[in-house]
Amino acid sequence: MSSQDHDDGGVSFALPADVDDWLTEEATRRGETRDEICRRLVTAAQTVATDDELELADRDELVDLQHELEAQREEFEELLEDVRSRVIQVKRETDAKAPADHEHPEYPSDDDLESIRDELTALERTVERGFDNFETVLEEVLGETDELAERSTLLARAVVGLRDRRDELATRQRDRAVADDLKLAANRLGIRTAACADCGSSVDIALLTAPECPHCASGFVDVEEKTSLFGSSRLLTGDPPALEGRIDPSDESPPDAIFDAVEANAEPGDADPDGSTNTDSGGDTR
Repeated sequence: MSSQDHDDGGVSFALPADVDDWLTEEATRRGETRDEICRRLVTAAQTVATDDELELADRDELVDLQHELEAQREEFEELLEDVRSRVIQVKRETDAKAPADHEHPEYPSDDDLESIRDELTALERTVERGFDNFETVLEEVLGETDELAERSTLLARAVVGLRDRRDELATRQRDRAVADDLKLAANRLGIRTAACADCGSSVDIALLTAPECPHCASGFVDVEEKTSLFGSSRLLTGDPPALEGRIDPSDESPPDAIFDAVEANAEPGDADPDGSTNTDSGGDTR
């Protein structure tokens, strides 16, 4: 009977209750049968008993290894708890956000975006067409600029001519006023003719149209009676004083500053040789 059991390789014996319970728990934990656990235990015991080269671990090493495993287990549990807390935090933040089916009314809709695209396309076409005739538009602008510059030059020439005429009229009016004063002074003194103080020529005062000698062109400033019986009255020469207020203010032209500014824009070669300006019947200056 024993030889038959040895040939079959099976051994049957009763185990203590606590060992039997441990064997059952270990088999359940490892997912193996009780027979497989027993076979591995017997094989391991046989290897330890017969293998002389087998080095068994020291008890202290086993204790250190157990402590190391416990430390790693605690670290793993801490990391696992940290991950769990982070997952909970992310979930709470996600739950606090807007629902998945919410809307953004402040954002443009697809129709609005399509309308903007159409407007942008139309604008690009307009810009492209504008650049197609850019040279033509530029030539027209330059032509108008040249025409305006020519008109400005003609206007400046006309203003310069008006200023010259104003100055000429003012000079004539001043000379006439001075000549009238000389005639009035001579009339009060009963003098009809007098000698020029510079050239000594006899001058008929009543015929004077300007306060200057018709013979030497010296300017007259006053008339003087003769100082002796055989002497003659004299017309004193010098620079005539400025006569303020003798010109009617309504006939005055704009201030000289305006004429100077306009004249500065006129080219010197644009004026006529005689300094005059031509105006046609339509009032356009030429």
